[in-house]
Amino acid sequence: MEIKPPFWHPSVASGVLLDWDGVIADTKLNFSGIRERYYGGRPAMLIEDAETLSEEDKTSLMKDLCDLEIECAKNAVPVPGALELLDRLDSKNIPYCIVSRNCADSISLAAEAIGVKLPAQTWNRDNSRWLKPDPRALVSAAAFMGVEIHGCIFIGDFLYDLQAARRAGIRAVLVQRTEPEWEEWADASYPALSDLLSALDDPQPLVPWEYREIFAKRGEKWLNGAHNLVLAMPDSTSPTLDCWLARAAAFGIQAIAIPSDAVFTPADWKNNPSFDPSSMGRRLADVARDFLAPRFPMVRITTEEEGLKAPKNSLDLMRFIERKIF
Repeated sequence: MEIKPPFWHPSVASGVLLDWDGVIADTKLNFSGIRERYYGGRPAMLIEDAETLSEEDKTSLMKDLCDLEIECAKNAVPVPGALELLDRLDSKNIPYCIVSRNCADSISLAAEAIGVKLPAQTWNRDNSRWLKPDPRALVSAAAFMGVEIHGCIFIGDFLYDLQAARRAGIRAVLVQRTEPEWEEWADASYPALSDLLSALDDPQPLVPWEYREIFAKRGEKWLNGAHNLVLAMPDSTSPTLDCWLARAAAFGIQAIAIPSDAVFTPADWKNNPSFDPSSMGRRLADVARDFLAPRFPMVRITTEEEGLKAPKNSLDLMRFIERKIF
């Protein structure tokens, strides 16, 4: 089935970022002993919270982490479906890379154990400046592949994976885990990687993460109808520009039309200080596009279409759109 906006599916991804341990290689890693030794058993972020330790303990922690990862990597087995997924990506010429928090040696050892040739783009804590859940880990990986970040998906099996994807503004796919409390982070969840493979073979439309609320309230007719609309952004917006843009986008509209000569002025910034100060002096269309892209990637900013004259008050947008749909 062909998947068209306003719906979505992992099969439409133009690039794939992959976690390593638990998604490609199963090494049975268990950090509970290290967490108990260095953090008293509390749910600390092992690497980031090392800054709270003494230099001696920090050095010891990093050595213990690497030793544990390498020992577990010796007995690695492929996650069921992992080899098939990599073959699929290769056969369809879909760019992909590995983004892991593990040490480089453990990844290489596990790859050898499961018979996988690592892609040239394999990021780990030894060669990456940023680690998940820092979104820059994914943004830099996508840039290295030469793929537009918002066209990528990230496939992971842990909360840090989902958080990194959400923060980077890309689609998050959870596999191999069924954690109800993680559902709010994921665009799609599959109990097993093999379930994702089955879904890729028979794609069915999914409601995008950012439209779940409006879809739950108003249904498919609303989402399809709203996606046919292009709204002209009014000269003034209430209560603020960011609020107007986000509310219009959250209703599922297709595009927002903004004059090509409109500029985001210092006065605009003073009324909308949530925008980065570097926005001042730039084309308003570009500022709006940068603002919406990580939040509502399906919404276009256009300078070439006229669009419907929309109300300036964001609170009036739902009723306005409703009249156009029904």
